[in-house]
Amino acid sequence: MRSTAGTLTPPGWAILIAASLLMLIGIASIYVTDTHYSLGHDGPKNAGKQCVFAIAGLVVAAAVLRTGYERIARFAYPIFFVVLVALVPLLVARITHNTFGGLTKPLNGAYRWIRLPGLQLQPSEFMKIAYLLALAAYLRHGRSCRKPGDLVVPLAMSVFPLFMILLQPDLGTVLLLIPVLFIVLFMAGARIRHLGLIALIGVSAAPAAWFHMKSYQRLRVTAVLLQSERLRQAIIDSPEDYELLATKREAVEWAASSGYQLVHSKNAIGSGGLFGQGWGNGVYVDSGLIPDRHNDFVFAVIAHQWGFGGSLVVLLCYAVVAVAGVRIASACVEPFGRLLAVGIVALLSMQVVINIGMAVGLLPVTGMTLPFVSYGGSSLLTNFAAAALLVSVAQHRPFLLATKPFEFRREHTEMIRSPRANGSSQPAEEAAGTLVPKQPSKQGHDKAGVLARR
Repeated sequence: MRSTAGTLTPPGWAILIAASLLMLIGIASIYVTDTHYSLGHDGPKNAGKQCVFAIAGLVVAAAVLRTGYERIARFAYPIFFVVLVALVPLLVARITHNTFGGLTKPLNGAYRWIRLPGLQLQPSEFMKIAYLLALAAYLRHGRSCRKPGDLVVPLAMSVFPLFMILLQPDLGTVLLLIPVLFIVLFMAGARIRHLGLIALIGVSAAPAAWFHMKSYQRLRVTAVLLQSERLRQAIIDSPEDYELLATKREAVEWAASSGYQLVHSKNAIGSGGLFGQGWGNGVYVDSGLIPDRHNDFVFAVIAHQWGFGGSLVVLLCYAVVAVAGVRIASACVEPFGRLLAVGIVALLSMQVVINIGMAVGLLPVTGMTLPFVSYGGSSLLTNFAAAALLVSVAQHRPFLLATKPFEFRREHTEMIRSPRANGSSQPAEEAAGTLVPKQPSKQGHDKAGVLARR
């Protein structure tokens, strides 16, 4: 099916409306939490920037829709290579501690941004889309994930960008792309036992990674456990028994140090009640008690202002995007489009789970933005590009005269045995019971499929 750029399908309209509503909620929340606004200085500077980013995102989405995902697929590998090269200066800056004249100036010890005049780019955000495009482009050709050896290339494609992003350090993006990789491989036909083995190998390497993490990184992980007052008291009473988890001092100072954001985030969410304090009202809007409340912890501000009702609206918008995306993926019979749609749904959904999970204290604080809502130009551009690619799959679905991609069940085909064994003139291989596709009738020619013998 092919639709014009101005004629959206129902799933396309659903995604557009939900993403636009989330964007408006984000701008409204950023406006009232802007540092300049709350201090009464020069107005909501961040909200103004977010509006510019939103316009740029809509332009990018329109360009993607006009181009079509099929044309973009031809440049999947070059796009992946360009974004991978963009990560190199950040890696070099991280290792050498060189800012290259302010081009790669760190923020909070992280080298994630390339700072240009009037513009700041985060290549790891763009890698999310570039990685999905390259992964789908490789997996689109044939059914090549059923054996363990067939997973080598996709895993190798993943190692380099993930390693470079991890060294920035950007643990959140790495934790996001790993489950996305597994979901896409599973949809491409990888066996659960093979993926489980890979996951087991990764888990077994976790202790080594734990000891190589810096203390503040370990505290972000253990902050989830240290919410328990009983556990903190146990560490204080017997610090030698919990030395791998936290020190006595870290347990005593947890609420004022590593657990500070988490404590205030949960307080802000809980104080919202059913319908919240109202837009622009509440202590967590008037003061800066929650660091990064305009990006990583914007969900806490939304719940504080609009309560359970506002939070439910946000979650319903994400549910609409996910359901529409699943519908698009299930209806697409072209391999690249199906894998791309699945990957984008997984990407956006996992971002929501990680961001809200850390805001309510169920997951470690990893610096993950909330799609379409959190402040950030690179993040917003990436989200709009992802949504546009998803809509493009719905708009430009080609007809495919073949079996559906990545289906590995035993198919029901008709066994045509040749009467030659009884003296007819049909070939001997048909007499032996070879699977032969039925010839389509004139009326059903457009529905005929190519039957592949498994």
